[in-house]
Amino acid sequence: MSLKPKKHSEIQKIKEKMATEKSKMNTKSKLPPYTMIVSEGTKTEPFYLKGFVNKINERYKDITKKPHIQIYGTGRNTRGLLKFVDRMIDNGEWGHYKKFWLVYDKDDFPLDDFDNTQYQAEARTNPFIDTAWSNESIELWFLLHFEDYHSDNGRKQYIEKLNQYIEYSKAREDLYDILMEKGSLQDAMRRSLKQHKEFLDAGESSPSKMVPATCMYKLVEELQKYLE
Repeated sequence: MSLKPKKHSEIQKIKEKMATEKSKMNTKSKLPPYTMIVSEGTKTEPFYLKGFVNKINERYKDITKKPHIQIYGTGRNTRGLLKFVDRMIDNGEWGHYKKFWLVYDKDDFPLDDFDNTQYQAEARTNPFIDTAWSNESIELWFLLHFEDYHSDNGRKQYIEKLNQYIEYSKAREDLYDILMEKGSLQDAMRRSLKQHKEFLDAGESSPSKMVPATCMYKLVEELQKYLE
């Protein structure tokens, strides 16, 4: 008994199914590790970073049962962030996360607290903990979407300058969207990297002495690669 040749429409469906499976496999190979982003603030940082995180989780929702990247705003100070992460891991709530990011500002906290948070976090390898600090505040990162900025004069001045470009509020939920629309993420990445590198090249390794500077570019760079 001979088999009937498949119709063109059936062959096309098989090809489309194979292409879909191949696409899923390629996407799965880029799947981010389970990552928790932990911030000091409960509004500004989560509202902004959810713009990236929601897009990433939406992209991979068909091949994973739970979101691979989450953000948690703690309302704790710089010194308390690492202790909070340790406690959440120890009690089993965050045991499945493979990597953590701490997002925090220098503000008026003691220099040792600011510096030691980075040193202690980056000494960890199980799980990996990285830092995205800003000196003096995350508003510097937002401002770098619009201009170079080198003055050491703090959050108030960052916000005044930022308001020349957008109507800024720490509680603005569409912060990601407005910065992407009105500013340039690529310019912010380039400017912040250059700024940070200049301090490192000058032999400065203490975050508290790098002002103005921000390492938000490191976190955003990692998030962006899952959207390429």
